Amino acid sequence: MTARRFKRGSPERAVAYVRVSTDAACASAQEQRQAIEAWSSRERVEIASWHEDRGEDTTARPGFTAALEGLTLAGAGLLAVASEDRISIVGISGPYRFAAGERGARLVTADGRGMPDGTHRCPICGDPLELWPRHPRVVCGLCKHEATDEGGRPLEFFNTTFDGGFGARYADTGEPRDGHACVIRGVRCRADEARFGGIVIEAIDETP
Repeated sequence: MTARRFKRGSPERAVAYVRVSTDAACASAQEQRQAIEAWSSRERVEIASWHEDRGEDTTARPGFTAALEGLTLAGAGLLAVASEDRISIVGISGPYRFAAGERGARLVTADGRGMPDGTHRCPICGDPLELWPRHPRVVCGLCKHEATDEGGRPLEFFNTTFDGGFGARYADTGEPRDGHACVIRGVRCRADEARFGGIVIEAIDETP
């Protein structure tokens, strides 16, 4: 099975996601919508679609799944939420930021908090990132999805087991590839297994 490739979405179009944890907190759904609407008006960003989840279950999030699909359908470059604590009950936004990046979009918050402060940026495109001390030149999720070989064929990197491991293959055919080297927008990079699983790609060259 070959990998699905997503294009980078428009930075002027967003998909909005609202989450309320309990029925008692449902009133906050309207407050979240108002915050996102105010942000979109201020930033002149079009909201292509709205999606919502309710309940404490962290594994069943049909609204979030629909929001990710909505990014692709709308060609949206932004996944907008009211604040970081509305993304995850435990306050972990990293996986959601990565999921948006895999679909060509950036996660943004209407209140501007909980996001990277801009002191560290993707070495390829310049988008703000959280600093990874072990991987100071790690690329963002959007650029990670643009990795190719030296001839321009799209690559996919993955963990070989649930616990980790490193594998590489061509995204257009599923053919295995031996090696960690890749190219993103003309910049030589290296893909590897992250410390606790997952895949990281770091730039080796300077941005051309």
